[in-house]
Amino acid sequence: ERMTGSVWRSGLVAALFALHPLRVESVAWVAERKDVLSSLFWLMTMWAYVLYAEKSRLSYYTLAMLFFGLGLMAKPMVVTLPFALLLLDFWPLARLRGGQLNQENHPNISQSSLGRLVLEKVPFLALAVVSSVVTLLAKQRGGALELVDMIPLKIRISNALISYLAYIGKMIWPHNLAVLYPYPSTISVWKVLGATVFLTCLTVLLIRAAQRFPYLVVGWRWYLGTLVPVIGLVQVGSQAMADRFTYVPLIGLFIMIAWGVPELFRGWRYRQLVYALSTSILLLILMISTWLQVRYWKNSIVLFTHAIKVTSNNWLAHNNLGVALYRQGRPQEAIGHYSEALRIQPDHAGAHYNLGIVLAEQARLDEAIVHYFEALRIRPGHANTHNNLGLTLFRKGKFEEAIGQYSSALQINPEHAGAHLSLIHIS
Repeated sequence: ERMTGSVWRSGLVAALFALHPLRVESVAWVAERKDVLSSLFWLMTMWAYVLYAEKSRLSYYTLAMLFFGLGLMAKPMVVTLPFALLLLDFWPLARLRGGQLNQENHPNISQSSLGRLVLEKVPFLALAVVSSVVTLLAKQRGGALELVDMIPLKIRISNALISYLAYIGKMIWPHNLAVLYPYPSTISVWKVLGATVFLTCLTVLLIRAAQRFPYLVVGWRWYLGTLVPVIGLVQVGSQAMADRFTYVPLIGLFIMIAWGVPELFRGWRYRQLVYALSTSILLLILMISTWLQVRYWKNSIVLFTHAIKVTSNNWLAHNNLGVALYRQGRPQEAIGHYSEALRIQPDHAGAHYNLGIVLAEQARLDEAIVHYFEALRIRPGHANTHNNLGLTLFRKGKFEEAIGQYSSALQINPEHAGAHLSLIHIS
């Protein structure tokens, strides 16, 4: 409202952001609290930046830098914020000299050249680069980037193009939402071409209309740009897409809706009544949909059962459901889901490992040993697998082989307490 002078449209953006079902994952899942925290710092950075633009005080610029740094520490996805600030310079702040946009909401803001505005963002960009490098190194050491080599770049690019449209589809019709969307086994060439043509044509069209409808091009570029870190070009994790990735990007589309839709009613006699009624109905629908979606986050069994129901070939959801069932003392059901995960993804080391644990507990030692060896073939250097394999071999009376597995576990992790205890016991 401070940037645009429009309290009702700004309020609609805030309401859509708060009530949309796609928000549920980031809020209900404690591990994604970083989405909420980083977005808080994102918005605080914008607030401080607007004060800086209005008053040109170094203190506000420093405050914006501080909030940006805190946002990066909460979640590196905030790296795109400097580019979002450039969009705000164009609209609604109208800081770009020669941009032909009036400054009726900000008569005290001085205009600058594009080069000056970009130079102003260099300290932000420097922080973003440092954060990106640190994040990539940390993910690489943690093994989170293993799928970069497993999933070809061509597939990742194709999936990214389709995901841009899929997220819009889920914004418009938020049904079949899941905690995990697996990569499809095949990607249609026609879907990729269609997505490419649509995205290109819409982008060109909005750029050409930028002077007349600046909020549309700003909202669209916000959406496209802020999704880049999580669109899958650098694959982190096994998901093809995720609801949590839309937490900040959808703000751009909400801006397009809040400022664009009233233009459709311009000239209507009862436009205010129609706009108020349609908005109220929309928000009510979103509230109900969000309430329904929250129920799936009751526990892991409900969550992953729902994910399996609304997606296909979801091997990771089957594996995670198996883990939840095993912890509830339902080993036979767990075995079924581990087996289904391996049917879909035979090289899933985690499912082999988990299946080995359950089979060993049921005294099906030979089967457990096979799965432990498979897990080590796929993921060598996993200390727990070596240790558990050693325990199973010990129960079979193969003491020398068991000692070898315990030793391998300790070579990988010298502080593995279980392997030390097992060696003491066997000696």
